[in-house]
Amino acid sequence: MDPFVAEAATPLLHSTSSDTSSDADDNTPAPSYTFDLKQIGFRCDFLSKSPSGYCPYRQLAVLSGHIGSVSCLAMCGEFILSASQGKDIIVWQQPDLRVFTRFGHGEGSVKAVVTVGSKVFTAHQDGKIRVWKVSRRSENNFRLVNTLPTAKDYLADGKIKAWGRKKQEEEQEQEQEETHCLLGILEGHKDESMNCVVVSGDGKWVYGGISDGFLMGWEKTGESVSCWKVVWERRAHKMAVLCVCLMGEFLCSGSADKSIGIWRREAFGRLCKVGVINGHDGPIKCLQVAPNGVGEGFLLYSGSLDRSLRVWWVSKASAMGVGALVAEDSKKAVVSF
Repeated sequence: MDPFVAEAATPLLHSTSSDTSSDADDNTPAPSYTFDLKQIGFRCDFLSKSPSGYCPYRQLAVLSGHIGSVSCLAMCGEFILSASQGKDIIVWQQPDLRVFTRFGHGEGSVKAVVTVGSKVFTAHQDGKIRVWKVSRRSENNFRLVNTLPTAKDYLADGKIKAWGRKKQEEEQEQEQEETHCLLGILEGHKDESMNCVVVSGDGKWVYGGISDGFLMGWEKTGESVSCWKVVWERRAHKMAVLCVCLMGEFLCSGSADKSIGIWRREAFGRLCKVGVINGHDGPIKCLQVAPNGVGEGFLLYSGSLDRSLRVWWVSKASAMGVGALVAEDSKKAVVSF
């Protein structure tokens, strides 16, 4: 057996936080993770040449257990949450990537997951948004605390709308109330849906994925509604782009063509393709990047219609000047539940 295969079955991460009994109700920052190079036998030829070029990634694990296709991912402190069309949400424990708990059964297919502090918000097929509280004090670690009725939104017009908050003063109560106003509309391709959007940390760059396989980028050039301009667009995939995520200057795009594109942001917001990840047996529905770097790279989680969640280590070093890369699929560790 390849030594790397045996070594990859062991935990690849360890937390630098020693407090394992802290309560998640205290909005404490997520623990930092480090990549133990000695533990996995990191070798100098890790990025050696192969018939397909340099290898900018390694597949660390395949996590299965969902009864439906994986629809969305979110980081929640030390956990990674994966939700599915099968109504279940699985909480994976870092660093060993084991199932910690499940919640959300029978509440309608999960369409989106967002975490804020000790709260988890889930959007469901039944038109409801459910709010869950994260706590370590009881056996019910993810407890449903509220359900929000919502009005359905049919804005499938192939555009990205930018919204901002403004304060207006009420005459009677003399109190300031925050409202939302439309700041701009970013036009995509005619008759094509805009499937996903991501914004850079400084708010200057916006990237969207389109159903025709294109990625588009916009730059914010001012504060007025019209101060957005297209700075880049390119056919990124053979089929629709379904999800995007950012990690610093790197953008990852997932597609219905079952591949993940790795892009690096360059001057003027343009993207340069530096890698392609293959391995899933179905369209890539969601992507999530771990907030902390690992060695000379970062951890990327991908969820697919093949019902699996895959964990990748993506090298930053190999993407800094190698050029266009197409990496081999290296199916190493498989963890099933």
